Amino acid sequence: MSLGKVIGALFLALFVLTTSVSAASEVQFAVVREAATENDPQWLGIKETLGTISYRVVPLAQLNRTTLEGVKVLFLPNVLFFNPSTVESLALWTSQGGRLIVSGPIGQKSDPEVQLVLQQIIAAAWTGQLDSPTYLKVESTAQPWNRALNQTPVEEAGILNPNGLAVVARWQNPEQQPAVLSNAQITYLGWTWADRNSRTFDRSWLGAALDQYLPGFSKSRAIKIEPVEIFSMRQELANLLGRVENIAASADPQALTPNYTAAIAQARSALDDLPKLIQAGNDDQARILWEGAVEALWLNYPIVQTIAPPEVRAIWLDRGTIVEAGSPEGLRKVFDRLAGSGINTVFFETINAGYPIYPSRVATEQNPLTRSWDPLLAAVTLAHERKMELHAWCWIFAVGNSRHNRILNLPDSYPGPVLSRNPQWAMTNDQGSSRPRGQTEYWIDPANREARNYLLRLVDEIVTGYNVDGVQLDYIRYPFQGLNDFGYSASSRSYFKELHGVDPITLDNKRDLSLFKLWNQFKARQVSEFVAEVSSQIQRTRPRVLLSGAVYPFERRERMLKIQQDWDTWASAGQIDMLVPMTYTLNTRRLQQQVAPILTRVEEAPVLFLPSLNLQELPQVQLRDQLQVVRDLPSDGYSLFAAAHLSDDLYQVLQQAPTTSQVIPYREPLRTVQERFDLLKNEWENLRKKDKLSIPANQVAEWQSQSNRLQSLFQDLTQKPSVIKIRQARTEITTYRGRLKNWLRQERFDQSYRSQSWDYRLAAMDGLLRYADQVFNRIVRK
Repeated sequence: MSLGKVIGALFLALFVLTTSVSAASEVQFAVVREAATENDPQWLGIKETLGTISYRVVPLAQLNRTTLEGVKVLFLPNVLFFNPSTVESLALWTSQGGRLIVSGPIGQKSDPEVQLVLQQIIAAAWTGQLDSPTYLKVESTAQPWNRALNQTPVEEAGILNPNGLAVVARWQNPEQQPAVLSNAQITYLGWTWADRNSRTFDRSWLGAALDQYLPGFSKSRAIKIEPVEIFSMRQELANLLGRVENIAASADPQALTPNYTAAIAQARSALDDLPKLIQAGNDDQARILWEGAVEALWLNYPIVQTIAPPEVRAIWLDRGTIVEAGSPEGLRKVFDRLAGSGINTVFFETINAGYPIYPSRVATEQNPLTRSWDPLLAAVTLAHERKMELHAWCWIFAVGNSRHNRILNLPDSYPGPVLSRNPQWAMTNDQGSSRPRGQTEYWIDPANREARNYLLRLVDEIVTGYNVDGVQLDYIRYPFQGLNDFGYSASSRSYFKELHGVDPITLDNKRDLSLFKLWNQFKARQVSEFVAEVSSQIQRTRPRVLLSGAVYPFERRERMLKIQQDWDTWASAGQIDMLVPMTYTLNTRRLQQQVAPILTRVEEAPVLFLPSLNLQELPQVQLRDQLQVVRDLPSDGYSLFAAAHLSDDLYQVLQQAPTTSQVIPYREPLRTVQERFDLLKNEWENLRKKDKLSIPANQVAEWQSQSNRLQSLFQDLTQKPSVIKIRQARTEITTYRGRLKNWLRQERFDQSYRSQSWDYRLAAMDGLLRYADQVFNRIVRK
């Protein structure tokens, strides 16, 4: 259908008389299912978030005038694709008084003419996505919006253009873009609903939108706290309480707020009362109680921090900050600030959007904004003068960026310096387009051998030409895809056809399931093979140079489907030294949730693990809390994104963290284990002296004896290392962890978070021993 016909149908619908519908056939609320099946993971997430609310399902493929007949309110959760006939049906239905609730990047995979009609129906448009999670700030004081939750960080936040809708809420970022729009007929929730946010939060906003059009519907139709959410809320509160008490246990009482004791009592009371309120059906009161207890703990969070163990304290030093520095002297001030905040590892943005930041012999064009000097050369010197390590942070397969083009006054359509000279290297979709819809990057095809060789030469130039301590691979994946719709360049298609006898562009993701799975695995293998090549190349040329990967923390199935990033394989094979998942969130509970699936994937891998914290829009107290939770998890440190967002407030938090060691775990894993165990043992002894540690009197002697034995073993291992001793230490620490659970069984009941964190810290020591074993094996092989 042409654009003219669709728009004509839209305006024709304004003159169509409303069909009379009997009360018996009316449907109060319907939800559109874009997924082809009921078992689709995305739809299952939406169903779980909808909970017990009463609704009718309308499959998108069946959305027409008949299926919408009698529907009063229709919800379109994150529906990306509409065809002309579907959007015509929506236009007719809304013209007859239907109320519409939408969320996410609505219609972004539809044809441009269909997107235009959708924007006319909705009277608003999704124009982009924020780079980092943020909070909502509700502007409306009217019912029902004033009771919607706003204390949850939103992960997939969109930028909305309110063509004809009023702004109900804005994002709490400097630009304060519209986040929720509404009028008497349309409500737009500006995030990917039921994706990575709290179900309580998502359900709260949907409930408010429903009450806008069907007063009282959400309460009468049981939008309530589900059992899984009760568990989640209590766990979040209990964990926050555990961290606060953990820090306070070793702090000077003078460092605590006057209301600290009352906040602790309020949190404990809330933990007891929440199940009772929910069982009695007082869900709203339960939410208020929970939010109040959490807020009280934040307000009384200890300003002091526990002693930092030997850890990787990394930060990404971004291109914008480097360009702004403008010279070696300007960059010196940046490094002085980073050293003052305790940073020991700098991920220095060396290749961005296809431009090296240094004068290159391999690449044809240095970043135009740094051509007057060599920032990489200066950075290596500045880092080493301050006893910091400098790792070259490199964009790999993303070699162009429309946002970077604007900085350089280039058109959005410019694919970057690499693809403009080598267009045959470009990754494309099944229609030949070289930029994924709704994304800003242009990509090299990982299956193109000539392109891969270029990237290998570029990495080798950095490693052999500069005294860098490491290389970090970023954009080491395919672009985000919906139904596997990217990667169809000529080199990939011909290579896959050679292997499997079929052109992947002819595959149907519903009919050719087994071949489609092979196509997905084929793409992931291209990425993994490149990682293996880089690892092998570095080991041949400069084996002390470490390799790390900035990766997405998604579950493996989701990663393989959306971005074909199989970091599990790289880690297990020992091809990378550090796994740096981009666990960006403003909420500590969400940070723990993102870390959990990673831990199960790397628990036997010889790799160091660094969760990432996004400093952008992160409140000071949240940084304290996230640093604490990282130290309480089986991690080897953290990485901060990015130097550009290191405000004075956050700098102060990093300065306040007391440190006792300059050891960097990836250089001295055995000494790190020794020092970490010494810290843990001292912590136990101090708590016991204060009578704050619950160990049965008849087991104290055994506990102390075994602790002293393990401490001596670690000291000997540090002084006289060997593979045999490393493996013996791993066996000993596993046995010790089992016994500790018995010694601390009362502690596990009284202080479950604290006892769990101790076990995690021992698990991290085991991980360091596993990594040390890998390092020793490399030496033996050489």
